[in-house]
Amino acid sequence: MTDSVIRSEYRFERYSTVARTPRADVVRDLIGAAADVYAISCYVWNMGLVRAVVEAIRQARPQAQIILGGPQVMSQAQRYLSRTDEKTVICNGEGEITFSQYLRALTESSPRFEEVGGLSFYRDGELVTTAKQPRISSLNDIPSPFLNGIFDSHYSIAILETNRGCPYHCGFCFWGAATNDRVYRFDEDRVREEIKWVAKNEILFLFIADANWGMLSRDVDISRHITDCATEHGAPNVVYFSAAKNKPQAVTKITGIFQDANLIASQPVSLQTLEPTSLDLIARSNIKLSAFSAIQEDLREKRISSFIELIWPLPGETLDSFKRGIATLCENEAQTVIAYPHLLLNNTPIYHSADTMGIVTRPAGGDVAEARIVIGTKEATVEDFEEGMYYFYAFHALHNTHSLRTVSRYLVREKGMKYQDIFSAFADFLRRQGEDDPILSYIERSVRDADYYDVNNYGLFIHSVLHEHREVSARHVRRFAQSQDWWDDSKARALFEIDLVNRPYMYSNTPMDVHGEEFQALRVLDRGPRSYTVQVPAEHLTELADAVHLPATPEDGIYTVEHKRLQYPFMPTQSRDHSGSYCHGMIEKVGNVLPLWQPVSPSSEEKGLDAHAAV
Repeated sequence: MTDSVIRSEYRFERYSTVARTPRADVVRDLIGAAADVYAISCYVWNMGLVRAVVEAIRQARPQAQIILGGPQVMSQAQRYLSRTDEKTVICNGEGEITFSQYLRALTESSPRFEEVGGLSFYRDGELVTTAKQPRISSLNDIPSPFLNGIFDSHYSIAILETNRGCPYHCGFCFWGAATNDRVYRFDEDRVREEIKWVAKNEILFLFIADANWGMLSRDVDISRHITDCATEHGAPNVVYFSAAKNKPQAVTKITGIFQDANLIASQPVSLQTLEPTSLDLIARSNIKLSAFSAIQEDLREKRISSFIELIWPLPGETLDSFKRGIATLCENEAQTVIAYPHLLLNNTPIYHSADTMGIVTRPAGGDVAEARIVIGTKEATVEDFEEGMYYFYAFHALHNTHSLRTVSRYLVREKGMKYQDIFSAFADFLRRQGEDDPILSYIERSVRDADYYDVNNYGLFIHSVLHEHREVSARHVRRFAQSQDWWDDSKARALFEIDLVNRPYMYSNTPMDVHGEEFQALRVLDRGPRSYTVQVPAEHLTELADAVHLPATPEDGIYTVEHKRLQYPFMPTQSRDHSGSYCHGMIEKVGNVLPLWQPVSPSSEEKGLDAHAAV
């Protein structure tokens, strides 16, 4: 709109809807708009829908011009264009300049697309791809949609770009390859004004779209500016960001800034894999494990949750190395570890080397998406992949929920066991449950149908384990523990009781577990609405203090275990997707919903006051 020709010749309408909107509705709306030009953003999660929409538009409006852009179609003209359709083109690269030049070309009686950089199209049955546009180095030349009235205030989330580019060339990602290493910045004053706009317009969620937030020194000060605006205007309420890969200290500082302002509660650490061979194959420089350990301890002291992101399976990763990697993270006090599926994305280095790397894929996401999930590599067979998925679900149910956390630490540190053996044994135990078992059925369905493609799948699993089928899940953990050789260890049995009391709740209204009669070591002295008062034998206080970081150790070992933390109530009227998204976010910051153990004052006990009330 800063171009006078475009401003005088065009009228723009935005069309935005969720990808699960019925296809017929999307087609009806777009054809009904009777546009001359349709510009569509294409991603792995919406490309199935886009293909159908483009075909419907072409049939209903044969004279309409269509331009496709986005990472799914860039440099993929032969895959997405038809020789018989000269009115559909693809934008390769950044869209701002190419789209403007394309629109100007359309104002001419005979559009000369060959003079527009960054386009692919067919002419007379031949595919034409013009020279790439130079990257936009002066990002301030791009007008701000926030500050120029393009956006209004009815949105609930704002996506903010403070810089553009990525210096890395990770094999599974196209970001670095698309931007040729260079990172260009928007002017800081402009960024600050955009943040003010977001805050003043009460946009609740802010997503920082930079590839490596915390990489630039100014990111710390901009983070403080975000919290200042949130304090002044009451928004945003939550900030999301992709953390810088090799600046853990800066990211920790930023996370602390956001946490102090209650805008974020967990720090993501994107390791992807710990296997050196895999790291070499995917050209990824990871943070050192020693640095990671120090960061984890720093975060624990500051009471900041963190979650580790892995990808399974990456080239070079074996089933054994995947299991060992997760075990290593547990040894280094990782609170939550999430193993995401490996999406084979167009244009990535792995995409171009798929055959030599032995990549095997399967479709996922239904007919709305065009996702392909990697289920095999040279190093991991399809059977290995499936076993790895069962392993992760077992780990997710056992470790991320703290359901056997204290016992596992003791067995590994004092008895020489390995975390991977504990989690593998639990995975085998789950697979032996009957076909009517809801936990096993969920895992089997997820692996069979590739439901793990949807990020809410892991959250819904937690919803099942810690809420919907909590009793079943607790019974599994107990029966598993009792079936293991280490159950003969009286210390392990006592610590198991601590784990039962310490098992968190995702919702504030999930019925509390009933403990007491089956306990041999702990004594349950009282129950409150969302708490227990327990007495821990003196010989187990050291392990308890190490596991839950107690503020003090009373001589009588009496504590209240307060489960009322930052949970929201479960609302049956909300969708399953809502529950999945909520629980996934909560398990990523599980430290914020783990119970608080507080010593009961001896003086209060002497006065005969109720132990819970005394706290």
